[in-house]
Amino acid sequence: MIHQSPRAGAAHPSMQRLREQLPKSRLRTVARGFTLTELLMTLALAAILGSLAAPAVRDFIVRSKLTNLGNEFISSVLKARSEAVNRNTCVTLCLSSNADADAPACASTTPTTDWHKGWILFLNPICNNDATAPADPINMLLARPAANADYSLLAQNGKTKMIFNAHGGLANADLEQFNLIYKSSEDPLTKKFAFNICMNGLGRTRMIPPNKTCTNYH
Repeated sequence: MIHQSPRAGAAHPSMQRLREQLPKSRLRTVARGFTLTELLMTLALAAILGSLAAPAVRDFIVRSKLTNLGNEFISSVLKARSEAVNRNTCVTLCLSSNADADAPACASTTPTTDWHKGWILFLNPICNNDATAPADPINMLLARPAANADYSLLAQNGKTKMIFNAHGGLANADLEQFNLIYKSSEDPLTKKFAFNICMNGLGRTRMIPPNKTCTNYH
């Protein structure tokens, strides 16, 4: 007996029977996709949710970066004190405009006192106030590159260099204050998340609110 194969494009008999048994409404439901209106409503809802989340994300980023910059500076001060005491020598911490260079040094000219440009930390065995770089590269302890320009660490007393003695204190130092800001001191996020850093003659630091000063806040 010769069997004829189904014509090309013809449905299989079992599939044909299934289609005949299914209601036409069910077939339309299975084949139905998103309408243009539904797609536009979904995109609009996603845009609304995104706009609501954006300020929270921005706040988190600004707070984190301000905190990280302040903590890194405080950690550098602590490292300077501990190295000076442990090695019984002087250690210099200074603002640097080329901390990411092969041979970083203290900024030769200081038109700004913004430490966000970076800083370096090095051993200063002869306690030379004029030293701008370690006499031997092996004495370089830390080179912190510049931070994002939107975040500033401003020295209120114009301090761009500090020398810690073998006792961990600062030579001829008054009470120092460093202000952390975002973009400007009047920016709402500065007032919301920033803080000031106080440093006394012993090299000890503490954080205070951004609207306070080290001399009158206890």
